[in-house]
Amino acid sequence: MFAIILGYILVLSKSILIPTLYLFGKGRGLTGYGLHQDEHSFYLVPKRWFSHFYFCGIVCNSLVMLATIHTYLYSGTWPSAVRYIMDMLGHSESGQISPLSVLLAVTMIEVQVVRRFIECVYVSSYSRSTMSLVIYIVGLMFYAFIGISVLCQAPETKINLDTLPVQWFDTLAVAIFIWASYKQNRINKIFAKLRQDKNGHVEDHAHHIPHGDLFRLVSCPHYFMEIIIYTSMNILFFGQHEILLYAWAFVVCNQVISAIITHSWYKEHFPSYPPERKALIPHIF
Repeated sequence: MFAIILGYILVLSKSILIPTLYLFGKGRGLTGYGLHQDEHSFYLVPKRWFSHFYFCGIVCNSLVMLATIHTYLYSGTWPSAVRYIMDMLGHSESGQISPLSVLLAVTMIEVQVVRRFIECVYVSSYSRSTMSLVIYIVGLMFYAFIGISVLCQAPETKINLDTLPVQWFDTLAVAIFIWASYKQNRINKIFAKLRQDKNGHVEDHAHHIPHGDLFRLVSCPHYFMEIIIYTSMNILFFGQHEILLYAWAFVVCNQVISAIITHSWYKEHFPSYPPERKALIPHIF
């Protein structure tokens, strides 16, 4: 994970190899990198393949969710296959982590990957942008293992939901997650409509300046919401889940650098781009 984060940071150095492997979408067209969008290059795949990430996440996390429910509500022990993968990833049970928080985290991940898959397939209007195989493989691995990673520090026990206490941070985390998910969905719909006619049919594949909602304040509100979504998952564990903190750090690094590049691209290609907009965080950054 640290190698991936370092790679994203080195993108800003504008060397030759690193941006080629890490940049995707409109960022590949930013002046100074000299990259292209040729979908026929062996190391590039269409950006619309983002849907593969979430389909992979649905398959893997659904199995994790079933195993979690079975363990906590019925058997009290992890299935052998789940235990084997957890041991490979480095299972370390923490007594400070609540089974309810684990159930909520796995459920939130499931909601996230299902929603994003539906958006990719039925909402988004993709351009002809590309991404490298490095990004594609990293994305598949991230969504394949994010669910099982939650279990790596989860207690192995049987619980009674009727007597399990709900902590204030559980309620806060779920509320933030719901809000951020709603906002990200709304933002993605705004993106999609930029290329659609009044009947919802795609008219072109060009990039346009988005307007409305949080786009009044920042260029990449969808990246900001992604950070908030993974922040809400860490609130569930009050910062005690080490692996999920690493995943959060990866998401933050990825979204921050992508926002910087995207914001620069907008300003470079649209002379009339609103000067008051920040890249990622309203009024701050």
